[in-house]
Amino acid sequence: MSFTFSLLPSVLLTYIGQAAYLRKHTDMRVTDIPNVFFNSIPTLITSVIGSQAMISCAFATMSHLQALNCFPRVKILRTSRRYSGQLYIPEVNIFLCIAACVVTISFRTTGFIAKAHEICVVLVMVITTLLMTIVMLLVWKVNIWWIAIFFIVYISTESIYTAAVLYKFAHGPYVPVAMSAVLMLIMIVWHYVHVKRYKYELEHIVSRDEVKDLLERRDLKRVPGLGLFYTELVQGIPPIFPHLIEKIPTIHSVIVFITVKRLPIPYVDVSERFLFRQVEPKEFMVFCCVARYGYRDKLEMANDFVKVLVEYLQYYVRDLNLYGVGDEPLKIIFHSARVDSFTWERKPSGHVIYAEEMLTPAQSFSELTMHPVSMSSRLAHFQVGEMNLEEMLKIEEDQKIIQREVDNGVVYIIEESEVVAKPHSNLLKKIIVNYIYSFLRKNSRNGEKMLSIPRGKLLKVGITYEI
Repeated sequence: MSFTFSLLPSVLLTYIGQAAYLRKHTDMRVTDIPNVFFNSIPTLITSVIGSQAMISCAFATMSHLQALNCFPRVKILRTSRRYSGQLYIPEVNIFLCIAACVVTISFRTTGFIAKAHEICVVLVMVITTLLMTIVMLLVWKVNIWWIAIFFIVYISTESIYTAAVLYKFAHGPYVPVAMSAVLMLIMIVWHYVHVKRYKYELEHIVSRDEVKDLLERRDLKRVPGLGLFYTELVQGIPPIFPHLIEKIPTIHSVIVFITVKRLPIPYVDVSERFLFRQVEPKEFMVFCCVARYGYRDKLEMANDFVKVLVEYLQYYVRDLNLYGVGDEPLKIIFHSARVDSFTWERKPSGHVIYAEEMLTPAQSFSELTMHPVSMSSRLAHFQVGEMNLEEMLKIEEDQKIIQREVDNGVVYIIEESEVVAKPHSNLLKKIIVNYIYSFLRKNSRNGEKMLSIPRGKLLKVGITYEI
Protein backbone atom coordinates (compact mmCIF):
# COMPACT_ATOMS: atom_id res chain seq x y z
CA MET A 1 0.00 0.00 0.00
CA SER A 2 2.84 2.39 0.82
CA PHE A 3 4.52 1.66 -2.50
CA THR A 4 1.32 1.88 -4.57
CA PHE A 5 -0.30 4.94 -3.02
CA SER A 6 2.75 6.92 -1.86
CA LEU A 7 6.05 6.01 -3.48
CA LEU A 8 4.84 5.26 -7.01
CA PRO A 9 2.79 8.50 -7.41
CA SER A 10 5.69 10.52 -6.02
CA VAL A 11 8.16 9.02 -8.49
CA LEU A 12 5.77 9.51 -11.40
CA LEU A 13 5.19 13.14 -10.48
CA THR A 14 8.93 13.64 -10.22
CA TYR A 15 9.56 12.33 -13.73
CA ILE A 16 6.57 14.22 -15.14
CA GLY A 17 7.89 17.40 -13.54
CA GLN A 18 11.33 16.88 -15.07
CA ALA A 19 9.77 16.31 -18.50
CA ALA A 20 7.73 19.50 -18.17
CA TYR A 21 10.85 21.41 -17.12
CA LEU A 22 12.74 20.16 -20.20
CA ARG A 23 9.87 21.11 -22.54
CA LYS A 24 9.79 24.61 -21.10
CA HIS A 25 13.57 25.13 -21.25
CA THR A 26 14.34 23.82 -24.75
CA ASP A 27 17.45 26.00 -24.96
CA MET A 28 19.12 24.16 -22.02
CA ARG A 29 22.71 23.09 -22.52
CA VAL A 30 23.44 19.38 -22.73
CA THR A 31 25.67 19.57 -19.67
CA ASP A 32 22.75 20.86 -17.58
CA ILE A 33 20.40 18.01 -18.43
CA PRO A 34 21.73 15.59 -15.73
CA ASN A 35 20.89 18.22 -13.08
CA VAL A 36 17.37 18.84 -14.28
CA PHE A 37 15.90 17.18 -11.17
CA PHE A 38 17.76 19.52 -8.83
CA ASN A 39 16.88 22.50 -11.04
CA SER A 40 13.19 21.67 -11.19
CA ILE A 41 12.81 20.89 -7.47
CA PRO A 42 14.58 22.81 -4.68
CA THR A 43 17.70 20.96 -3.62
CA LEU A 44 16.89 21.56 0.03
CA ILE A 45 13.68 19.51 -0.18
CA THR A 46 15.58 16.67 -1.85
CA SER A 47 18.22 16.71 0.86
CA VAL A 48 15.60 16.62 3.60
CA ILE A 49 13.88 13.60 2.03
CA GLY A 50 17.14 11.70 1.63
CA SER A 51 18.47 12.54 5.08
CA GLN A 52 15.20 11.57 6.79
CA ALA A 53 15.28 8.15 5.16
CA MET A 54 18.88 7.60 6.25
CA ILE A 55 18.27 8.82 9.81
CA SER A 56 15.18 6.62 10.26
CA CYS A 57 17.09 3.62 8.94
CA ALA A 58 20.00 4.32 11.29
CA PHE A 59 17.67 4.61 14.31
CA ALA A 60 15.85 1.38 13.48
CA THR A 61 19.10 -0.51 12.89
CA MET A 62 20.58 0.68 16.17
CA SER A 63 17.43 -0.34 18.05
CA HIS A 64 17.72 -3.89 16.70
CA LEU A 65 21.43 -4.00 17.56
CA GLN A 66 20.63 -3.03 21.15
CA ALA A 67 18.02 -5.78 21.40
CA LEU A 68 20.56 -8.33 20.15
CA ASN A 69 23.35 -7.02 22.43
CA CYS A 70 25.50 -6.31 19.38
CA PHE A 71 26.41 -2.71 20.17
CA PRO A 72 27.41 -0.60 23.19
CA ARG A 73 24.59 0.99 25.18
CA VAL A 74 22.94 4.08 23.72
CA LYS A 75 19.96 6.11 24.89
CA ILE A 76 16.77 5.21 22.99
CA LEU A 77 13.73 7.49 23.24
CA ARG A 78 10.39 6.05 22.07
CA THR A 79 8.32 8.77 20.40
CA SER A 80 5.09 6.87 19.79
CA ARG A 81 2.62 5.33 22.20
CA ARG A 82 1.33 2.87 19.59
CA TYR A 83 4.28 1.87 17.42
CA SER A 84 7.53 0.50 18.80
CA GLY A 85 9.49 1.38 15.64
CA GLN A 86 9.19 5.14 16.08
CA LEU A 87 12.18 6.23 18.12
CA TYR A 88 14.97 8.77 18.48
CA ILE A 89 18.60 8.11 19.45
CA PRO A 90 20.61 11.25 20.35
CA GLU A 91 24.04 9.61 20.01
CA VAL A 92 23.29 8.34 16.50
CA ASN A 93 21.93 11.72 15.48
CA ILE A 94 25.13 13.44 16.64
CA PHE A 95 27.28 10.89 14.83
CA LEU A 96 25.36 11.40 11.58
CA CYS A 97 25.75 15.17 11.92
CA ILE A 98 29.52 14.89 12.38
CA ALA A 99 29.86 12.38 9.53
CA ALA A 100 27.83 14.61 7.19
CA CYS A 101 30.06 17.60 7.99
CA VAL A 102 33.26 15.59 7.47
CA VAL A 103 32.07 14.16 4.14
CA THR A 104 30.89 17.54 2.89
CA ILE A 105 34.18 19.27 3.78
CA SER A 106 36.26 16.43 2.34
CA PHE A 107 34.55 15.85 -1.03
CA ARG A 108 32.64 19.13 -1.59
CA THR A 109 30.38 17.38 -4.12
CA THR A 110 27.44 15.02 -4.12
CA GLY A 111 28.66 13.05 -7.10
CA PHE A 112 30.37 10.35 -5.06
CA ILE A 113 27.24 9.99 -2.90
CA ALA A 114 25.21 9.16 -6.01
CA LYS A 115 27.76 6.55 -7.06
CA ALA A 116 27.81 5.06 -3.56
CA HIS A 117 24.01 4.95 -3.57
CA GLU A 118 24.02 2.98 -6.84
CA ILE A 119 26.37 0.34 -5.44
CA CYS A 120 24.43 0.10 -2.14
CA VAL A 121 21.11 -0.40 -3.93
CA VAL A 122 22.49 -3.15 -6.18
CA LEU A 123 24.19 -4.93 -3.27
CA VAL A 124 20.95 -4.80 -1.26
CA MET A 125 19.20 -6.52 -4.16
CA VAL A 126 21.86 -9.25 -4.29
CA ILE A 127 21.80 -9.81 -0.52
CA THR A 128 17.98 -9.94 -0.53
CA THR A 129 18.03 -12.60 -3.26
CA LEU A 130 20.53 -14.72 -1.32
CA LEU A 131 18.55 -14.45 1.93
CA MET A 132 15.26 -15.16 0.16
CA THR A 133 16.79 -18.28 -1.37
CA ILE A 134 17.83 -19.49 2.09
CA VAL A 135 14.34 -18.82 3.47
CA MET A 136 12.71 -20.68 0.58
CA LEU A 137 15.04 -23.63 1.12
CA LEU A 138 15.06 -23.94 4.92
CA VAL A 139 11.83 -22.28 6.12
CA TRP A 140 9.25 -22.49 3.35
CA LYS A 141 10.72 -25.77 1.98
CA VAL A 142 9.78 -24.92 -1.61
CA ASN A 143 10.49 -27.40 -4.40
CA ILE A 144 14.19 -27.28 -5.27
CA TRP A 145 13.49 -26.63 -8.98
CA TRP A 146 11.43 -23.52 -8.24
CA ILE A 147 14.22 -22.31 -5.96
CA ALA A 148 16.80 -22.91 -8.70
CA ILE A 149 14.71 -20.99 -11.27
CA PHE A 150 14.20 -18.09 -8.86
CA PHE A 151 17.87 -17.92 -7.97
CA ILE A 152 19.20 -18.15 -11.55
CA VAL A 153 16.80 -15.53 -12.92
CA TYR A 154 17.32 -12.93 -10.22
CA ILE A 155 20.99 -13.44 -9.41
CA SER A 156 21.98 -13.34 -13.09
CA THR A 157 20.19 -10.03 -13.62
CA GLU A 158 21.53 -8.49 -10.44
CA SER A 159 25.06 -9.69 -11.18
CA ILE A 160 24.99 -7.72 -14.44
CA TYR A 161 23.91 -4.60 -12.55
CA THR A 162 26.60 -5.18 -9.94
CA ALA A 163 29.33 -5.57 -12.54
CA ALA A 164 28.14 -2.39 -14.25
CA VAL A 165 28.58 -0.18 -11.17
CA LEU A 166 31.57 -1.70 -9.40
CA TYR A 167 34.01 0.30 -11.52
CA LYS A 168 32.84 3.40 -9.63
CA PHE A 169 34.06 2.00 -6.30
CA ALA A 170 37.38 3.89 -6.35
CA HIS A 171 35.64 7.23 -7.04
CA GLY A 172 34.01 7.68 -3.66
CA PRO A 173 31.80 4.73 -2.66
CA TYR A 174 34.65 3.32 -0.59
CA VAL A 175 33.73 5.84 2.15
CA PRO A 176 30.36 4.26 3.17
CA VAL A 177 31.87 0.80 2.72
CA ALA A 178 34.69 1.73 5.11
CA MET A 179 32.20 3.13 7.62
CA SER A 180 30.15 -0.05 7.36
CA ALA A 181 33.26 -2.14 7.95
CA VAL A 182 34.03 -0.21 11.15
CA LEU A 183 30.46 -0.67 12.40
CA MET A 184 30.59 -4.38 11.58
CA LEU A 185 33.84 -4.70 13.53
CA ILE A 186 32.24 -3.03 16.57
CA MET A 187 29.18 -5.28 16.33
CA ILE A 188 31.21 -8.49 16.03
CA VAL A 189 33.58 -7.61 18.88
CA TRP A 190 30.83 -6.45 21.25
CA HIS A 191 28.56 -9.41 20.64
CA TYR A 192 31.38 -11.94 20.85
CA VAL A 193 32.64 -10.68 24.22
CA HIS A 194 29.12 -10.14 25.58
CA VAL A 195 28.15 -13.76 24.85
CA LYS A 196 31.40 -15.08 26.32
CA ARG A 197 30.93 -12.99 29.46
CA TYR A 198 27.31 -14.07 29.91
CA LYS A 199 28.23 -17.75 29.48
CA TYR A 200 30.98 -17.32 32.05
CA GLU A 201 28.49 -15.95 34.58
CA LEU A 202 26.02 -18.76 33.84
CA GLU A 203 28.73 -21.37 34.36
CA HIS A 204 29.74 -19.79 37.68
CA ILE A 205 26.30 -19.20 39.18
CA VAL A 206 26.38 -19.64 42.94
CA SER A 207 24.45 -22.74 43.97
CA ARG A 208 21.94 -22.85 46.84
CA ASP A 209 24.34 -24.69 49.10
CA GLU A 210 27.10 -22.18 48.41
CA VAL A 211 24.76 -19.28 49.12
CA LYS A 212 23.73 -20.89 52.39
CA ASP A 213 27.35 -21.44 53.40
CA LEU A 214 28.19 -17.82 52.57
CA LEU A 215 25.29 -16.40 54.55
CA GLU A 216 26.05 -18.63 57.55
CA ARG A 217 29.70 -17.67 57.80
CA ARG A 218 30.64 -16.66 61.33
CA ASP A 219 32.78 -13.74 60.22
CA LEU A 220 30.01 -12.31 58.03
CA LYS A 221 28.73 -8.99 59.41
CA ARG A 222 25.34 -7.49 58.63
CA VAL A 223 25.23 -3.70 58.43
CA PRO A 224 22.00 -1.66 58.56
CA GLY A 225 20.36 -0.74 55.28
CA LEU A 226 18.96 -2.13 52.06
CA GLY A 227 21.41 -3.29 49.38
CA LEU A 228 20.14 -3.37 45.79
CA PHE A 229 22.46 -5.60 43.78
CA TYR A 230 22.04 -5.10 40.03
CA THR A 231 22.78 -8.09 37.80
CA GLU A 232 22.00 -9.25 34.24
CA LEU A 233 21.25 -12.82 35.35
CA VAL A 234 17.58 -13.70 35.61
CA GLN A 235 18.25 -16.99 37.37
CA GLY A 236 20.66 -17.58 40.23
CA ILE A 237 23.12 -15.54 42.24
CA PRO A 238 25.94 -13.94 40.19
CA PRO A 239 29.60 -14.82 40.94
CA ILE A 240 30.26 -11.24 42.03
CA PHE A 241 28.38 -11.93 45.30
CA PRO A 242 30.82 -14.49 46.80
CA HIS A 243 33.67 -12.34 45.47
CA LEU A 244 32.36 -9.40 47.50
CA ILE A 245 31.90 -11.45 50.68
CA GLU A 246 35.36 -13.01 50.39
CA LYS A 247 37.05 -9.63 50.06
CA ILE A 248 34.85 -7.72 52.49
CA PRO A 249 32.78 -10.11 54.68
CA THR A 250 30.00 -7.55 55.14
CA ILE A 251 26.55 -7.27 53.58
CA HIS A 252 23.43 -5.26 54.29
CA SER A 253 20.64 -6.51 56.50
CA VAL A 254 18.33 -6.84 53.47
CA ILE A 255 19.71 -7.74 50.03
CA VAL A 256 17.73 -7.66 46.78
CA PHE A 257 19.27 -8.87 43.51
CA ILE A 258 17.69 -6.78 40.76
CA THR A 259 17.45 -7.66 37.06
CA VAL A 260 15.87 -5.04 34.79
CA LYS A 261 14.28 -6.41 31.61
CA ARG A 262 12.73 -4.53 28.70
CA LEU A 263 9.76 -6.27 27.06
CA PRO A 264 8.51 -5.83 23.45
CA ILE A 265 5.26 -4.21 24.63
CA PRO A 266 4.62 -0.49 25.23
CA TYR A 267 3.69 -0.64 28.91
CA VAL A 268 3.85 -3.00 31.88
CA ASP A 269 1.39 -2.33 34.68
CA VAL A 270 3.01 -1.62 38.03
CA SER A 271 1.12 -4.53 39.60
CA GLU A 272 2.84 -6.90 37.14
CA ARG A 273 6.26 -5.30 37.16
CA PHE A 274 8.11 -7.15 39.92
CA LEU A 275 8.66 -10.89 40.19
CA PHE A 276 10.23 -11.99 43.47
CA ARG A 277 11.66 -15.07 45.10
CA GLN A 278 13.36 -15.49 48.47
CA VAL A 279 16.78 -17.07 48.87
CA GLU A 280 17.22 -19.67 51.61
CA PRO A 281 17.74 -19.42 54.54
CA LYS A 282 14.86 -17.00 54.97
CA GLU A 283 16.10 -15.33 58.14
CA PHE A 284 18.88 -13.63 56.17
CA MET A 285 16.37 -11.57 54.15
CA VAL A 286 17.92 -12.09 50.71
CA PHE A 287 15.63 -11.78 47.68
CA CYS A 288 15.87 -11.99 43.88
CA CYS A 289 13.72 -9.73 41.72
CA VAL A 290 13.03 -9.23 38.02
CA ALA A 291 11.75 -5.74 37.19
CA ARG A 292 9.93 -5.71 33.84
CA TYR A 293 9.41 -2.56 31.77
CA GLY A 294 7.79 -1.89 28.43
CA TYR A 295 9.61 0.05 25.76
CA ARG A 296 7.53 3.15 26.54
CA ASP A 297 7.89 2.85 30.32
CA LYS A 298 10.30 5.31 31.87
CA LEU A 299 12.64 3.93 34.48
CA GLU A 300 11.89 5.80 37.69
CA MET A 301 14.45 7.81 39.56
CA ALA A 302 16.24 5.82 42.24
CA ASN A 303 14.14 6.99 45.21
CA ASP A 304 10.82 6.41 43.44
CA PHE A 305 11.97 3.01 42.21
CA VAL A 306 12.85 1.92 45.75
CA LYS A 307 9.47 3.02 47.10
CA VAL A 308 7.55 0.93 44.58
CA LEU A 309 9.95 -2.01 44.92
CA VAL A 310 9.66 -2.09 48.71
CA GLU A 311 5.87 -1.84 48.56
CA TYR A 312 5.56 -4.92 46.36
CA LEU A 313 8.30 -6.72 48.26
CA GLN A 314 6.20 -6.42 51.41
CA TYR A 315 3.20 -7.74 49.50
CA TYR A 316 5.31 -10.68 48.40
CA VAL A 317 6.48 -11.42 51.96
CA ARG A 318 2.89 -11.36 53.19
CA ASP A 319 1.54 -13.53 50.37
CA LEU A 320 4.39 -15.99 50.63
CA ASN A 321 3.68 -16.56 54.31
CA LEU A 322 -0.10 -16.66 53.87
CA TYR A 323 -0.22 -19.14 51.02
CA GLY A 324 2.84 -21.09 52.07
CA VAL A 325 1.59 -22.19 55.50
CA GLY A 326 0.32 -25.64 56.26
CA ASP A 327 1.65 -29.12 55.55
CA GLU A 328 0.64 -29.35 51.90
CA PRO A 329 3.63 -28.84 49.61
CA LEU A 330 3.58 -25.74 47.46
CA LYS A 331 5.50 -24.98 44.31
CA ILE A 332 5.86 -21.40 43.13
CA ILE A 333 7.13 -20.60 39.64
CA PHE A 334 8.13 -17.10 38.63
CA HIS A 335 8.47 -16.62 34.91
CA SER A 336 9.24 -13.70 32.63
CA ALA A 337 6.85 -12.69 29.88
CA ARG A 338 9.57 -13.37 27.31
CA VAL A 339 12.10 -16.19 27.25
CA ASP A 340 13.69 -16.07 30.67
CA SER A 341 12.25 -18.24 33.44
CA PHE A 342 12.48 -17.52 37.12
CA THR A 343 11.94 -20.58 39.27
CA TRP A 344 11.87 -21.29 42.97
CA GLU A 345 10.53 -24.37 44.76
CA ARG A 346 9.88 -24.78 48.45
CA LYS A 347 9.09 -28.49 48.47
CA PRO A 348 8.98 -31.09 45.71
CA SER A 349 5.79 -31.37 43.67
CA GLY A 350 2.56 -29.57 44.42
CA HIS A 351 0.28 -26.92 43.00
CA VAL A 352 1.69 -24.23 40.73
CA ILE A 353 1.08 -20.57 41.52
CA TYR A 354 2.23 -18.10 38.93
CA ALA A 355 3.89 -14.85 39.82
CA GLU A 356 1.07 -12.76 38.38
CA GLU A 357 -1.15 -14.26 41.10
CA MET A 358 1.23 -13.21 43.86
CA LEU A 359 1.73 -9.53 43.12
CA THR A 360 -0.92 -7.64 45.07
CA PRO A 361 -2.96 -8.59 48.15
CA ALA A 362 -6.29 -8.45 46.33
CA GLN A 363 -5.12 -10.37 43.28
CA SER A 364 -3.23 -12.94 45.30
CA PHE A 365 -6.18 -14.03 47.41
CA SER A 366 -8.86 -13.79 44.73
CA GLU A 367 -6.84 -15.55 42.05
CA LEU A 368 -5.86 -18.40 44.34
CA THR A 369 -9.48 -19.12 45.14
CA MET A 370 -9.88 -20.12 41.50
CA HIS A 371 -7.98 -23.35 42.35
CA PRO A 372 -10.36 -24.94 44.89
CA VAL A 373 -8.83 -28.42 44.97
CA SER A 374 -5.27 -27.55 45.81
CA MET A 375 -6.05 -24.42 47.84
CA SER A 376 -9.07 -25.63 49.79
CA SER A 377 -6.98 -26.72 52.76
CA ARG A 378 -5.35 -23.28 53.05
CA LEU A 379 -8.67 -21.47 52.75
CA ALA A 380 -10.00 -23.79 55.42
CA HIS A 381 -7.08 -22.81 57.65
CA PHE A 382 -7.97 -19.14 57.21
CA GLN A 383 -11.71 -19.71 57.79
CA VAL A 384 -11.35 -21.72 60.98
CA GLY A 385 -8.67 -19.46 62.35
CA GLU A 386 -5.84 -21.99 62.28
CA MET A 387 -3.42 -19.27 61.25
CA ASN A 388 -2.24 -18.42 64.73
CA LEU A 389 -1.11 -15.11 66.09
CA GLU A 390 2.54 -16.11 65.94
CA GLU A 391 2.40 -16.50 62.16
CA MET A 392 0.66 -13.17 61.76
CA LEU A 393 3.25 -11.48 63.94
CA LYS A 394 5.99 -13.10 61.89
CA ILE A 395 4.63 -11.53 58.71
CA GLU A 396 4.31 -8.14 60.35
CA GLU A 397 7.82 -8.40 61.80
CA ASP A 398 9.34 -9.23 58.40
CA GLN A 399 7.61 -6.26 56.83
CA LYS A 400 8.80 -3.97 59.59
CA ILE A 401 12.37 -5.21 59.17
CA ILE A 402 12.31 -4.38 55.48
CA GLN A 403 10.90 -0.91 56.08
CA ARG A 404 13.34 -0.23 58.90
CA GLU A 405 16.33 -1.13 56.76
CA VAL A 406 15.04 1.07 53.96
CA ASP A 407 14.85 3.94 56.43
CA ASN A 408 18.44 3.19 57.49
CA GLY A 409 19.60 3.82 53.94
CA VAL A 410 19.71 2.30 50.48
CA VAL A 411 22.92 1.40 48.68
CA TYR A 412 22.98 0.55 44.95
CA ILE A 413 25.59 -2.10 44.15
CA ILE A 414 26.74 -2.50 40.54
CA GLU A 415 29.20 -5.00 39.17
CA GLU A 416 32.21 -3.32 37.57
CA SER A 417 33.52 -6.31 35.67
CA GLU A 418 36.61 -6.30 33.51
CA VAL A 419 36.82 -8.90 30.77
CA VAL A 420 40.25 -10.09 29.67
CA ALA A 421 41.47 -12.93 27.48
CA LYS A 422 43.05 -15.92 29.16
CA PRO A 423 46.88 -15.88 29.21
CA HIS A 424 47.16 -18.76 26.74
CA SER A 425 44.78 -17.15 24.20
CA ASN A 426 46.00 -16.32 20.71
CA LEU A 427 47.09 -12.81 19.73
CA LEU A 428 43.91 -11.98 17.80
CA LYS A 429 41.67 -12.81 20.77
CA LYS A 430 43.84 -10.73 23.10
CA ILE A 431 43.60 -7.73 20.77
CA ILE A 432 39.82 -8.09 20.46
CA VAL A 433 39.08 -8.59 24.16
CA ASN A 434 41.84 -6.65 25.93
CA TYR A 435 41.99 -3.61 23.68
CA ILE A 436 39.07 -3.14 21.27
CA TYR A 437 36.30 -4.29 23.63
CA SER A 438 37.91 -2.53 26.59
CA PHE A 439 38.03 0.74 24.63
CA LEU A 440 34.39 0.42 23.55
CA ARG A 441 33.20 -0.38 27.07
CA LYS A 442 35.06 2.51 28.69
CA ASN A 443 33.60 4.98 26.17
CA SER A 444 30.00 3.71 26.17
CA ARG A 445 27.10 4.67 28.42
CA ASN A 446 27.54 3.34 31.97
CA GLY A 447 24.97 1.24 33.79
CA GLU A 448 24.37 3.77 36.56
CA LYS A 449 23.34 6.38 34.00
CA MET A 450 20.92 3.98 32.32
CA LEU A 451 19.41 3.13 35.73
CA SER A 452 19.35 6.74 37.05
CA ILE A 453 21.36 5.86 40.16
CA PRO A 454 22.71 8.78 42.25
CA ARG A 455 26.49 8.74 42.63
CA GLY A 456 26.32 9.33 46.37
CA LYS A 457 24.59 5.99 46.95
CA LEU A 458 26.48 3.96 44.37
CA LEU A 459 28.88 1.14 45.21
CA LYS A 460 30.86 -0.49 42.40
CA VAL A 461 32.35 -3.92 42.98
CA GLY A 462 35.24 -4.80 40.68
CA ILE A 463 35.88 -8.27 39.33
CA THR A 464 37.88 -9.70 36.42
CA TYR A 465 36.54 -12.42 34.13
CA GLU A 466 38.98 -14.43 32.05
CA ILE A 467 37.31 -15.73 28.90
